[in-house]
Amino acid sequence: MKFSRKNRKMDETQEMKEKETQETTETMNEEPVTETKAVPEVDPMVSVLTAENDALKAEVEKYKAEVDSLRDILQRRMAEIDNIKRRHREESLKAWTDAEGSLITALLPVIDNFDRAAEFAPKTEDKTKVIDGFILIHDQFNKLLENKGLQKIEAKGQPFDYNLHNAIGRMVNAELEPDTVLEEVRTGYIYKDSILRHSDVIISEKPEE
Repeated sequence: MKFSRKNRKMDETQEMKEKETQETTETMNEEPVTETKAVPEVDPMVSVLTAENDALKAEVEKYKAEVDSLRDILQRRMAEIDNIKRRHREESLKAWTDAEGSLITALLPVIDNFDRAAEFAPKTEDKTKVIDGFILIHDQFNKLLENKGLQKIEAKGQPFDYNLHNAIGRMVNAELEPDTVLEEVRTGYIYKDSILRHSDVIISEKPEE
């Protein structure tokens, strides 16, 4: 009797183990359930704005390249202008130096004549010859300057012209029209249509009545 109970208990235990084994096997054979997450919808406006942003970036890069190119051109042009200015200064200085040298060379014969006259004057008692010699040198000098483009301003007897004359005084004269040049105190000069110096003159005015 005791043996039967023991066997029955063992059978129950065996059945429970087999049941657990079967449940475990079924659980392992079941496919795992995957939870599907919902994909959020993309706002169409976001896509449009993204495309516009990309287009703007491309346009900005294009303008940057153009600005860099223009900056390079500007720098090269400025360098060219600086070179032109430098060459102009050098050429102007050379032209001025050459002109000075040419004038000095032309003056050398006049200087030679002055030297000879100064050497001859103390040795002669005939002062007329000395005076005539200096007059010749004076004429030679004026001729040289005239050939270089220098001209004297006509003043005496001419109507006063403020573009050419500088009135330093007035003198009553009933015979001439008012503002006529009566006397030239210092000669004025024109060099190639440019006024180097105005003539200092005294002009006429009507007598008081």
